Amino acid sequence: MLLLFQESTKITLAPSNADVHVGDNTWMECAASYDPSVDITFIWSLNGQDIDLHKDNTHYESTLNGSSNAKLLIRNAQLKHAGSYTCTAKTQVDNTTASAHLVVRGPPGAPGGVRIVHKSDRSITLQWSCGADNHSPISKYTIQYRDQFSKDVWKNATTSPSDVEGNAETAIVVDLFPWTEYEFRVMATNTLGTGEPSRPSHKEKTLESVPVVAPSDVGGGGGASRELTITWTPVQPQYYYGPNFGYIVAFKPHEEKEWNRVEVNDPEAKHYVHKDPNLPPMTEFEVKVKAFNRQGEGPYSLTAIIYSAQDAPSEAPAIPEGKALSATAASVSWLLLSESNIDGYQVKYWRQSEDSEGGAHRVVVSGKKNHTRLEGLKPSSDYIIEIRGYNSAGYGPPSKHIKIHTKKPPPDRPPKITGTKLKGQFVNVTWEHLEPLSNESIIEGYRVLYKQKGMSTGTLYTTNKRYIELPLHTDGEYVVEVRAHTEGGDGAVAQISVPGNSPTRGHSQNYSGAIVSSLSLDVLPMLLLALLLLNL
Repeated sequence: MLLLFQESTKITLAPSNADVHVGDNTWMECAASYDPSVDITFIWSLNGQDIDLHKDNTHYESTLNGSSNAKLLIRNAQLKHAGSYTCTAKTQVDNTTASAHLVVRGPPGAPGGVRIVHKSDRSITLQWSCGADNHSPISKYTIQYRDQFSKDVWKNATTSPSDVEGNAETAIVVDLFPWTEYEFRVMATNTLGTGEPSRPSHKEKTLESVPVVAPSDVGGGGGASRELTITWTPVQPQYYYGPNFGYIVAFKPHEEKEWNRVEVNDPEAKHYVHKDPNLPPMTEFEVKVKAFNRQGEGPYSLTAIIYSAQDAPSEAPAIPEGKALSATAASVSWLLLSESNIDGYQVKYWRQSEDSEGGAHRVVVSGKKNHTRLEGLKPSSDYIIEIRGYNSAGYGPPSKHIKIHTKKPPPDRPPKITGTKLKGQFVNVTWEHLEPLSNESIIEGYRVLYKQKGMSTGTLYTTNKRYIELPLHTDGEYVVEVRAHTEGGDGAVAQISVPGNSPTRGHSQNYSGAIVSSLSLDVLPMLLLALLLLNL
């Protein structure tokens, strides 16, 4: 019988203990001697669990240096990678192991059990339990808060003392708003950084307190007759400091000593109107406003000087007159009121036959104007017009009603242009007389607009004839627009184009069409030849 003896497997280079910071890279190295007649495999484990090098290749990489030496790269080490690493050298016959410890130092873990143990109107006392220091002593704590007005935004809190040392497990948060709901969290810091925050504490409200913020921008004045209007900018909700929030409005005539006080129970109120039938117009008042809640009253705002409302105009505009200017426009005039408190005038008008006064149109003009123009009227219609003076207190009595009748409309058909004739440096344009219908205004003449093509303005001519002679221009093509003119306005437009003047144009030439073309005498024989060839 033949007996075979094999060399046992032995670790010749064991892994070394390592100490790194979070984010560092480090190596574990392992070497073994073994019988050359068998194969050897190196297996790495962490805290008794084999490391899956394929699954966790982000942080681990194993390499062989020859057949008997293995290295484990630990890349971007995290706190979870700390622990006991074991190298197992394994053959078909036996195996052996060696271990080393990896310490990963990092920012502290999150504190636990954050809770509120005492509260007042402006401060809260917190307690917590310290978390893991991750092998680096905690140097300080940071406390953050979130209130009902900041939504999801966490802010650093002010504490007493201002620096919360690393051995503390309690702190007082100060400079809080009364009657405001808060939640808190705590973060620990060491030399390697600041750790994750704790879970938030339960939400709790600080205690109530008397308001300390007064409404701003106190003022007012104006309004309706026999009224005193007082205005202010409301206090923001974070300054309510308690329930049953409202305002106390105080006011008095300037020469009196005793203040009138009125409660306004709406926290969003922006004004108060004091009504008194015996209140003289334009009386000087002192006014001030303060806030209150269930705990008491806050300070008054600065005192403001305002005036009670003026009286509305007491007189009606006199001698109103109206005149139809066309089928769609009219003018209105009146005498200015003698009162000094007139801000302006309102002209109200409506069509008598079809419109009601409730659907009337209105035009407003300044107090210095005694006339205006009404546009957009209907042709051949009766309109009722009234005028009132007004100011900030309201409208005065109306003037007596006046009636106007708009003109008949102009013809809705354009004149028919019958011909154009070039005569030297002029062009002669003729058109047929346009006969108005019975419901249209009589033709008083014609208006001719002569303008360069593409332009909106030009030279306007008025004539009682059915033709006009216009000068030719050398700066391009021109357009002639002809329309009937009536007392009801101008009618529809007929249009024709006129070419610019040319030195080669003949002395007399007729043409027609929307666009007029000019021909030189030099090209006429060529045209005749072309026509002759076409006939052949």
